Amino acid sequence: IEYDDWHLPGQKEKRDFCQTWSYMGCLNKEKHSNGCIFLKPFQKSCFRADCEKCCFKWLGRSASKATKRMKQYEKQSKKIAKHIIISVPRWDQYKTKKELSKKVHKVLKEVKADSGLIIFHPFRYHEDSDMWFYSPHYHCIGFGWVENVVETYNKYGYVIKNLGKRETLFGTIYYQLSHCGIKKRNHSLTYFGECSYSKLIMEEEEEESKKCPFCKDNLQELECSGDYNLKPDPNIMEAWYMAKSYEWFLKYPYQKI
Repeated sequence: IEYDDWHLPGQKEKRDFCQTWSYMGCLNKEKHSNGCIFLKPFQKSCFRADCEKCCFKWLGRSASKATKRMKQYEKQSKKIAKHIIISVPRWDQYKTKKELSKKVHKVLKEVKADSGLIIFHPFRYHEDSDMWFYSPHYHCIGFGWVENVVETYNKYGYVIKNLGKRETLFGTIYYQLSHCGIKKRNHSLTYFGECSYSKLIMEEEEEESKKCPFCKDNLQELECSGDYNLKPDPNIMEAWYMAKSYEWFLKYPYQKI
């Protein structure tokens, strides 16, 4: 399904390198206690929401980042995150997403949801017909008191549903992103209020999985110069390997470390 270039995730063809296997490693064997280089298999990904193969990795990464942001604000503000749905009335449905989002921000302000994230959904799923149809609405993980719902509906015609606190923030965000609207040069997930990028500063966390467990240097992509029979097992994603240093070299020797 598609409307005005909006479509669901995972609807485009994968790139040539998507889900192919390669290796990350560290050649600084003089810094390693066992005197060997460190080698780790990994699966390449384009991390595009559009990709038929990599959309799930995009989902996981995006949901994880958003969850950390929401939990940090929850901790700082002592407020509880609520799941709010804002449905667009028929007379506004065919306005641009920019116009709709502007109205939705007004609606959220009216019901006193002052901060959070918003995910745009252009489509709904009809179970009886097993089909998607165009029906724009927004899912918000918001903070603040949700009130004046009836008054706001009478004023704007937008239906507001407060589903309250969710059992898991990550699960809710992941599920809502799984069938959100995707369009080039548009954001499917945005933040507002005190959760916006300019107001809530997140500390950058270093991923230990991207560092050598021996010397803590950044892992880099490696290639093998010989016929090294190392086949990674897709069922053992955390497999670690040691190899002789003369068989391996940096794939991109001038990359930044």
